[in-house]
Amino acid sequence: MATDEHELTVLQWRTERMERLRTNERSWLGLVGLYWLKEGKNTFGSGPSCAFLLPAPAPALAGVFHFVNGEVTVTPEPGVEITCNGDELPSRALLDDQQEQPDFLRMGRFILVVLNRGESTLVRVWDADHPARAEFTGLNFYPYRPEYRVLARYEGYAPFKMVRQKDIIGEVSDFKMIGYITFQLGGREHRLDVEDAGDGFFVAFRDATNSKATYPGGRYMLTGKPENGWVMIDFNKAYNMPCAYTLYATCTLPPTDNRLAIPIEAGEQKYKDDH
Repeated sequence: MATDEHELTVLQWRTERMERLRTNERSWLGLVGLYWLKEGKNTFGSGPSCAFLLPAPAPALAGVFHFVNGEVTVTPEPGVEITCNGDELPSRALLDDQQEQPDFLRMGRFILVVLNRGESTLVRVWDADHPARAEFTGLNFYPYRPEYRVLARYEGYAPFKMVRQKDIIGEVSDFKMIGYITFQLGGREHRLDVEDAGDGFFVAFRDATNSKATYPGGRYMLTGKPENGWVMIDFNKAYNMPCAYTLYATCTLPPTDNRLAIPIEAGEQKYKDDH
């Protein structure tokens, strides 16, 4: 594919990314809460006596999350309608976001899901009518730079390398690095560990632009599948972790080894200077 054609695909990818943030009911821009469950009963609603305080127009007391022996169930307050994936609430424990098909609860304009992060179990809440989505004016990107699209050599671990990674809320979890890529950029060779993304690799990295022009925590990138031991990586498609847009995300930080000493002046820049 010619360089000018590839630039068009990058611009289209950016447009689609911004459109998802604006239109998706579960956009990062629509988050309004992140709550840690305590063992036993956890009331939720807009009333001041609730353990989880939801914004209006949530009912004063919407219901109770029961957290017992690592399992979560929910009981609505009489008269409050809560559905699960568009159907009735299940009698079983709720499936968290680490499952293939999590249970998304709907209560009016609010969407809730159980999260599992390290030693913590939490509840995430979206407001499907959050004004931030309607007010969203776009993202900031570096100009397209063809030199930041490079071939990388892929080497797999046998069978994988387990890495302990911290997230933005302080939890630590184990992640499988299935291999690493090496590539030349800025006159130097660089190496990054990669995770399996199904149809390619997921890469979390830091570089010398962080805190200056890009999000302090680092950025993410997806690649295609390797062919004959080589994979194309394109930093023009590097994107911010969700924590760049909201205080209610739980982003996993890049592995310690995935720190590039050079500035990667490509891809997404800071969303807002005040966050």
